[in-house]
Amino acid sequence: MRDQRIKEAFKEVREGRSPEYVICDTALNEKFLTVARRLDVPGSDAEINTALINLRKQSKLKDCPTTHRKKRDPQRGRYLGAVLNAIRLVERQFGKNVDDVICDPDTRAQFDAMIQFLSPGTSPFEAQYTALSLRKSRQLRPEPVGQVIRAVSSNILSLSDLEERLAELPDNPGVYIFFDADKTLYAGKADRLRARISDHISTWTFRELIRQMCEERRQPAFVVYHELPVTISARELAAYETELIRSRNPEHNRAGRSPGVSRPK
Repeated sequence: MRDQRIKEAFKEVREGRSPEYVICDTALNEKFLTVARRLDVPGSDAEINTALINLRKQSKLKDCPTTHRKKRDPQRGRYLGAVLNAIRLVERQFGKNVDDVICDPDTRAQFDAMIQFLSPGTSPFEAQYTALSLRKSRQLRPEPVGQVIRAVSSNILSLSDLEERLAELPDNPGVYIFFDADKTLYAGKADRLRARISDHISTWTFRELIRQMCEERRQPAFVVYHELPVTISARELAAYETELIRSRNPEHNRAGRSPGVSRPK
């Protein structure tokens, strides 16, 4: 009965759109939830949105074909990296997968804020829809180790602010990722996060990268870090790092070097 009512609400408001579109479009999602309430569908907004996605996954919306397909955003490449990194961070912060993050208004707001930090001016709708599309097309590779070993804390910092904010970083075990809008630059692990990041900051390569950013000769770059439990074993920490490298395919890990390690000859 609940599934049928959710389906009825979806059919009433969808305008030929897909379930993902209805969830990401603020106006359509408000209409969908309003109709669902009118039909006495129980549950929170997050639960009702998630149930709609699950109906599609379970092939229970075959009689609701998408007739009004969304056109691909030509600017998608500009914010794709931001979407990938923002969704991974929020997943770890809240222990949710991408569907749960976007379906829940609270975690969706956290995701939206992160997108604006990483890629100012990006449409929240386009970012959310891209996140769900990446999951649907299996471009978001599973990271089970990161889901099992919950981060104690996580944060993203601009590399241009990193040196002056170094003291904010925990000096406990963790993993970290350098990235920009186009690609993941490097992923690593540390027994002491603050000390390891400090090592990167002190090198010529890092300072050259900052200089190029200040001169606007390269796009902004960021670091995301995940502080992990102090009880984590060396084997678990190594497994976490290996998973990040496999999933994110960092440029400098492939090359066998890390940013902030190589120096000019």
